Amino acid sequence: MRIVIAAIFMLPFSIKSIKILATKKIGFFLVVGLFGNALPAFLFAIAQTKISSALAGMLNALVPLFSLLIAFFIFKVRVRYWQVVGLIIGLAAAIGLVYFSEGDIEGSANNWYALLAVAATLCYAISLNTIKQYLQEESAVNITGLALLLVSPIGIFLLISTGFYTTLTETQGSLSGFGAIAILAIVGTALALIIFNSLVKETSAIFASSVTYLIPLVAILWGVADGESLEFLQIACAFVMLGGIFLINRK
Repeated sequence: MRIVIAAIFMLPFSIKSIKILATKKIGFFLVVGLFGNALPAFLFAIAQTKISSALAGMLNALVPLFSLLIAFFIFKVRVRYWQVVGLIIGLAAAIGLVYFSEGDIEGSANNWYALLAVAATLCYAISLNTIKQYLQEESAVNITGLALLLVSPIGIFLLISTGFYTTLTETQGSLSGFGAIAILAIVGTALALIIFNSLVKETSAIFASSVTYLIPLVAILWGVADGESLEFLQIACAFVMLGGIFLINRK
């Protein structure tokens, strides 16, 4: 639902630029759609049926590490030593932030399902580097719209095959649930991807991917706004994390 709704929302923009798909770049748009949207959405969803949100949050912090490895070893992008240091600091701080927020995760992890989350982070890294290396000249709106358009048939097929219409029409509360997912699709997928793809184009895949470190920090701030408590160790980890991100983007 999330992929299909986001694709429909972006349809007015993707139709205008659909002629780009007639070029040799169609393969790169498909890579971004599959590895940046479709596969991670399913991999994380399946993984979190067996692992805790805390562990998923920690594993999500692997995106910058994989982005650096792909950029360095495959695309031969020059990496500064302080960027590596910043990544390690940020990764450690992100893990600490999630751990101190969620508490002990022992006993909630299933190694095989955790590997699905790791695979999802690798997918994100592949998508990021593809945008930076092969779609740099395209606008963030075109990248987002066309990538979602190409993978939307997967979502449509799955909706039809899983009885989506029956559930929507016969299950109490399904319409409000549909509305919530629509908001998630438009704001958290379509609009967020436009902003994120712009960041990739204007900076580097390594720096852009480091924003995943901020996800648990933002989540904690929303929690505080909702009345949750904030511990000293969480504040300490947040400042350490920001220091790591500063190093990653240092000139």
